[in-house]
Parts: sequence; structure tokens; C-alpha cells
Amino acid sequence: MSNRPRPGILSRSVSLEKLAQSLPSGPPPATLPEGPSHSRRGFLRSISAGTALAGASLGALSGTLLSGPDRSATAGDANEQTRLGINRDQDLFRVRMEIEVNGNVNLLQDPLVRNSKKRMLPIEAKLALDYEERYLRPAGATADSEIIAAERHFHEATGTSRISRNDQEITLRHSVGDVIARRDELPETIYSNDDYLTHEEMDLLRTPIASTAIDALVPDQMMRAGEKVTLLSSDLASFFNLSAIASSDVQVELVAANAAEAKLQLRGKMHGSVSGVPTELKVVGKLTLDRKAGAVTWAAVAVHETREIGNAEPGFDVTATIRMVRKPLPSVQTLPQAPQRIAFDEPPPASRLLVTMASDHVGVEGLMDRRWRVMKDLPGEAVLRMIENDRSIAQLNLKPLPRLVEGKQLSLEQFQSNVEKTLGDRFGELIGSSEGMTEGGLRMLHVVVGGRVEGVPIQWIMMHLSDDSRRRVLATWTMDGQSVPLLAGSDTQLAASLRLTGDTGNTGQSDPDSGKNDKNLELSAAESGDEVESGAAVAELLSPSDVKSR
Repeated sequence: MSNRPRPGILSRSVSLEKLAQSLPSGPPPATLPEGPSHSRRGFLRSISAGTALAGASLGALSGTLLSGPDRSATAGDANEQTRLGINRDQDLFRVRMEIEVNGNVNLLQDPLVRNSKKRMLPIEAKLALDYEERYLRPAGATADSEIIAAERHFHEATGTSRISRNDQEITLRHSVGDVIARRDELPETIYSNDDYLTHEEMDLLRTPIASTAIDALVPDQMMRAGEKVTLLSSDLASFFNLSAIASSDVQVELVAANAAEAKLQLRGKMHGSVSGVPTELKVVGKLTLDRKAGAVTWAAVAVHETREIGNAEPGFDVTATIRMVRKPLPSVQTLPQAPQRIAFDEPPPASRLLVTMASDHVGVEGLMDRRWRVMKDLPGEAVLRMIENDRSIAQLNLKPLPRLVEGKQLSLEQFQSNVEKTLGDRFGELIGSSEGMTEGGLRMLHVVVGGRVEGVPIQWIMMHLSDDSRRRVLATWTMDGQSVPLLAGSDTQLAASLRLTGDTGNTGQSDPDSGKNDKNLELSAAESGDEVESGAAVAELLSPSDVKSR
């Protein structure tokens, strides 16, 4: 597969009419099994006809072009008004979502260099999510209050993709099958109380549409067939997991209604942002409202997104086709009987917002704040960036060092001297230094230095970590002076959890001069102020789950 867009891969703007071709005319008749005892296999059999995406490539799906609304289910007088209602006391659902993506991913050839040359890779992906979801409400909330948290048990969460010539797969681990989704701020924050999610798993669970917010798209008012209502930006942001919407013309139309169900059509464009990165969406969708249950039980949505390249993620020009079946449940099946307790007046617990960071090239593994993203992981060095709201806060360089000669240790004074010599003219003052043992049993030398790069105040935190096998790793944090408080103890967190995981090419030889001037102590500190603020992550991002629009 070449890097040039091939037939079927998006290379130009997609119209709403073309998006509409990918949508089926409506859900097939299917009776979902009732009661808490029905099996997962039975549930999947009952809905598979309505959600199968396999074999349906974008642009080749059969269906009627939605240049006008689908009237196939219209009942009664078209001028007759009907009230669409949602049962807001319903808090428990079984959901299956299947997603198919085609398009291009846009990234920088060198993620550490601002304005480096861009490249475009074709991308295809399929994802399947099957979960039980329960809404969580703070004390005093009413049925009409916005849902700002949910707990989910995943029966299945898998993804496969092809990015250029590379095939990838991801499956959610059983240890993180139970998660909490906080929706106080969007996109939603997902974490597990049982284990730590990886970045790839978080991206897999971060769906382009939110089952939690779909009922808000149904107008709570009297409507006639053919009548349209402009949707609130807040409801659209919640449904499409956008941080903000600057402008939107998305409307929902009542296509048809009878005593059992109402069919609605969604259509329009949005300009918004995701974690500070601008994005544009064109959307076409169909919804079925079960009027007895008072809930949307079926949806098919096509989304064409053009997103700019960000500091933490690549850009996209993709179309996603999402089909969802959603069933209200009378009682829990796999979730705990008692809902999770959440401190709604506090942010998500920082202790659960950690991810496992690992580098086979450097030979390390540890836990870090999930704002850290791997930019490069190559033999001899791994580079990470802490990014929040598309702003690069700090950089971390990890380098393996030659083994210490048996019986020798690098002293704190020697380490300080090596740091000063390496920084050269950039060195300003020694802010602090210490030595000790980490919780994982590593010997740690810790030095904090202030200085200037091109007139910009910079702070460096250097750690020399070694074990009883004489393996060594150098960790260097670089940040501007204003960003120091935002580091929020990331250096301490990594040191406490860090493990040296094995031999690398750079740690296999002993250095007879390790007790003197460690010439291998190259800090890889940023050479300019721009380097502290540059780049877009690549190495960690091209996972099967990250080919979704979000």
C-alpha cells in the first residue's frame, strides 16, 4: 500500500449527501431478550443483524441517498403533532457499538520539530464495543440533570486496523473491564479502579459518539413529521465527545412516528475542538426512539472529521460509520449491585489517572501521569512530552548508560559535576540535590538545576538510577520556569514506580571510567525554547483505537 491515497481513501471534502449513502434505511426487526438472566451470546445474536459492519466498505453501502427524509415508516396524517418523550428515570442500559473507519492520518515526519514536513498515511479500522452502562448521579440531582458520570462493564472491546502497510490489533484486558467515565469535562475521562489503562486502551474506549448522551438529541416537544429542530451546541458536544463547539447548524428532523416508535434524522456541520485542537465535523445520522421504553434504542451515524495535527495526537481526514444498539435493562446483569461511589465535587482521582510507560529500547517500565505521551522510542533514547490542552508543558528524555564497574558507584558530587559540565553555558544555579533509594529498590541520584536557553528561564531535573546488576538509566526533565508547578510530581511518581527491565545495547558493557567523569552523561536537554513547545506525538498514537475520529 503506497502512502498516496488510493481508491476508497478520502482525499477531498465529503458532502453530507455522500455521507448519507453509508447509512441503512433503518433498523431490522429484532426482539431483544428480556430480563437479567439472558446471556451475552443471546444478546449478540438478537442484534447482530442490525449492527454488523463487516463487509460494508464506506461509500459502497447500499441505501437511499438522504437528499430527502426517509418516509417509509410514516403513520397517520403528516400534519398530526406528536410529543416525543424520554424516560429520564432509566439509568441502566446494554449497549453494542460497531465502528468502521476509512481515511487518512496526517502527522509530522519529526514529531519533535515544530513545522517539520508533514506526511499522510491511509488508514482503515474496525472496532467493536459491547458494554453494560449505569448512570451515576450526585446527591440532589434530578432526573433532568445532565449525566456527568457513568460506570461501564465491558463484555467486549476490540479493534483492528491497517495504517499504511502496518496491521495492528488491540483488545481491552479483563483487569480493566470495569471503568468509570467522568463527563464533567469533555472528552470524557475514563479510568479503572482495578488496574491502570494504557494509552491504547483509553483510545479504544474513547468513542466518537456517546451512548450516555444520545437521548438528549430527542426534542422534548410537540413535533410534526418533517419538522426540524436545531440542536444545542452543548448537547452536540456531549454526544460527539467534543471539548467545545464554536459553530453548528446541525438539526434533528422527525421523519415518522407511530404509537410504538419514532424515527429521526440528524444532519449538519460543526466547528469545534478536542482538547484544544481545532476540528470540523460533517454528520448524518438516523435514530429510532422506542416510545414505550422512552429511549433511543438504535442509531446509525456517519461522521466525516477533518482535525488538525495536535501536540499529542496526529491529525485526521477520516469518515467513521457508527452503528449502535441500546437496550434499557430492568436490573444489573454484570455490574455490581451497588453503584460506584464518586466524589462529584472533586476531579477524578489523580491516583487512577496513571498509565504504564515502557521502553524496550531503554529497558525501563513505570507509571506516569496520562498527560505524558511517547514521542520517540528508539535504540539509545526515548523521548516523552507532557501535553495538556494541546500545550507542551515538559519533556522527558530517558537514556540507558553503560553498566557500572563492579564495586563502583557514581557519587552525588560526581553526578552534580557532570551535570554542570554537560549544560555548559546553559547552567545557572544548583537548586537542589539528594540521593536515596526508590520504592522499587533503585539507587537514585537527584539533581535540580536552573538556567537559561535563548534568554528563556529553564529548569532541568536529572535522575541517575541504578540497580544491583549495575544497570543504569538517566532521566532528564526539561521545562520552562512557568511550567514547573504543572509537572505535579511526575518525576517523583516515575522514580517511585520505575523498574529496569533488561539489558539493552547501551547497558551491556561496563564503563571503567564510570566513577570519574561520566562522558556518557548526555542530558539531551532542549537546545532552544521552541523545543520545549514543539512537536506532535507519533510513536504511541498509531494504535488501532486511535484511528477513530477521537
